[in-house]
Amino acid sequence: MQQDLTLHQIRLFLKVAELGSISKAGSAMLVPQPAVSRLITRLETNLGSPLLERLGRGVCLTPAGERFKKRAELIVHHHDLAHQDVQETQDQLYGEVRLATPESVGDILFVPLVRHFRQHHPGVAVRVMAAASASIPTLMDNGMVDIGVMADTHAPPSGPVEPLCREEFYLVGPKGSAKTSGETVELDQIADLPLILNAMQGGFRTVIDRAFASCKFRPNVQIEIDANDPLLDLILEGEGYSILPYSTIARKHQLSGLSAARIISPEITRQLLLATTPGRPMTPLCREVARQIPATMKAFAKVARWK
Repeated sequence: MQQDLTLHQIRLFLKVAELGSISKAGSAMLVPQPAVSRLITRLETNLGSPLLERLGRGVCLTPAGERFKKRAELIVHHHDLAHQDVQETQDQLYGEVRLATPESVGDILFVPLVRHFRQHHPGVAVRVMAAASASIPTLMDNGMVDIGVMADTHAPPSGPVEPLCREEFYLVGPKGSAKTSGETVELDQIADLPLILNAMQGGFRTVIDRAFASCKFRPNVQIEIDANDPLLDLILEGEGYSILPYSTIARKHQLSGLSAARIISPEITRQLLLATTPGRPMTPLCREVARQIPATMKAFAKVARWK
């Protein structure tokens, strides 16, 4: 006989899926492992399909489990939204909001934004995710993210979008390099430099390749890497130069042996946009987060050299 699914079962399943382990999920949710196993088995029986594949050292989702996970996340999210709406009728901000930004923006934005909400709205959990700008519209259209900061180099999500600021790109090299010792450097002066860039499908490459194409030459790409920290480490080791928005190096520049010169003739720029999830009205909590993002970015504009 089928029984109604409980929110507790669904949350447990999502925690198991997140951690890939029944025992770790039990510890995280303060539920004994045997009880987690029983609840998951009951859930599978109720749905009529196995959701987890038991492995030697954990579990992974079956195809049915992957499909159920997407629905389960929406169920939990809508439950939390309903709870949040009730709380907000009492002039309290409560609940969870999910934010995705490019890694370079998150390096500057995440800490002060989370700190603001912990200080002023302790009932709010801001879940932050660093994601490639190209993937953020899909995350938003699928309901996985409430608010996104993304570049205008990719098609925006189907919901509302507003401009935030403009980013200029810099040639980044080791400290003491003649190419990055001045305030600016012309693009044709760096045509032959060994470059370490994001991979072709990465967020920065669209802008960079377009700028080089406008000058009718190709960048001399020696290494492609899609992780900012090792990219900067390679520059520090003298393996080459990179072309990045200043926000990517703002914190490391102050603490390490990096130098940067703004690229001109032509300038390389991109616009950052604030996007909200399509298909549902903005809650007071989402509106407050959407209000705080541009305020926080304005406060740190000098650090990140946002225009």
